[in-house]
Amino acid sequence: MGRKKSSAASGFAALCVLCVVSLALFTVYVKEGDCSAGGECGPLHTVQLGAAEVLQPVRGVVGALFSPIRDTADRVGNAFDKGEEERLRAELRDTEALAAQTSRLQQENERLRGLLEGQRTVYEYGPLARVVAPVGDQFSERIVIDVGTEDGIEDNQPVVVGENTLVGRTTNVSRHTAQVMLITDRMFFAGVRIVPPAQFDPASSEVSPAVTAEGVPFGQGMLKTSLEGYFGVDYVEQSLRAEEGDYVVTSGRAAGRDLLEPPGLYVGTVESVTSQDIDQFKKIVVDPAMTPDDLEDVRVIVDWAGKGS
Repeated sequence: MGRKKSSAASGFAALCVLCVVSLALFTVYVKEGDCSAGGECGPLHTVQLGAAEVLQPVRGVVGALFSPIRDTADRVGNAFDKGEEERLRAELRDTEALAAQTSRLQQENERLRGLLEGQRTVYEYGPLARVVAPVGDQFSERIVIDVGTEDGIEDNQPVVVGENTLVGRTTNVSRHTAQVMLITDRMFFAGVRIVPPAQFDPASSEVSPAVTAEGVPFGQGMLKTSLEGYFGVDYVEQSLRAEEGDYVVTSGRAAGRDLLEPPGLYVGTVESVTSQDIDQFKKIVVDPAMTPDDLEDVRVIVDWAGKGS
């Protein structure tokens, strides 16, 4: 028990001596000043510099030994970083592709829904037809659709898009395909009437009874493309109404006989009206509602209520 106390006292005394010696050495080291200031170095600074020079080669050897290890660790870290970056980039590409596909499906769904919502109960439609390719030359405008006689399609049937906007008329029908002569083709003709916007709803194709009554002054004529390339309505008499912004719709009948299209199909709007006193008819230019380059899916009207009556 006495020896344990003696050892503890000796240790504490040694610790005190070391603290005193360390404090004394620190005081002497500080008072020696900095060798870089141009003065002579004291003994403690001299010992420090000597030890640094002796240990410099050792530090170089240790650094050379551990340099490959550091390089390898850096390469491994970079490899992991690149692998993680490539993985994140791949996930981003997949996410962008999925978003683009979702957007296309939504657009396709909205487009097909618009075609279905535009159907009228008074019309009998053929199957939904996809536009396969454009055909024709500088004097004709036609497209090919993927329905034919096997689907109940015949020549000279009206073709519509959206909310019963007239696209053209079938021709050269085969078993599984048919050509469509667009309304802007120079061989296309159709009987039409010119209707004020307040008297026609393109969404429902409903024409006000006031327009179809006998003796009304609304213009009627022949829709066609002239030799000069103007798409418009001919044979509208000077006394009949036709103004810029009016709607152009199919009339369905002329001179007491049925035409090739049912009444009320939307064609376009009147772009301009000109007339001269010496002319019997007005010159009417029409802006078509359909755009050939935008056609993807169309419907063929194979029959309609009141046809032949």
